[in-house]
Amino acid sequence: MLRKSLVSILLLTVYLGSCLLIYNSEKDIKSISTANLERNTNTSYISTVNKDANDEIIGTLTIDKLNLSKKIYNINSSHNNVEENVTILNDDMNLIVLAAHSGPGYIAFFNDLDKLELNDTVNLTYNNKKLVYKVTDIEEQPKDGTIEINKTDKQRLILTTCSKKDKTKQLVVITKKIDA
Repeated sequence: MLRKSLVSILLLTVYLGSCLLIYNSEKDIKSISTANLERNTNTSYISTVNKDANDEIIGTLTIDKLNLSKKIYNINSSHNNVEENVTILNDDMNLIVLAAHSGPGYIAFFNDLDKLELNDTVNLTYNNKKLVYKVTDIEEQPKDGTIEINKTDKQRLILTTCSKKDKTKQLVVITKKIDA
């Protein structure tokens, strides 16, 4: 009888351990790398015109409340960098992540990102599709080279920049696609 109980406890422990491993491997959070965004912005930057650059444009980000309209370049384009433009970090149609500088200077395209509020709208023309998003969450996350984003089946656009309040944090504005 004691032996059956020990075997049952052992089997139950193995089963629960397996369930825990499966649960931990299917986390509901996706990490997007932001590690390549930190660059020296104190150098003077001279923009050069590239005839082929227009071929690399995949969309336009427009935020009327911030009086912002910026072209978005293909994720593999040399123009897809924070020293020159709003940068696309993840280009999956269900999760688009854009980053840009804030603070002083002419490349601080997301300087007013902290003025967005819940339910504000953000427009994105992406691969010839007009998309409208509504701000659903605004948070600050540690500036550790990643952005933690909860997984969902909703189409989202994430905007991120450095926090003005805390140099160790990044501002993350989460939006959800709405029918326009």
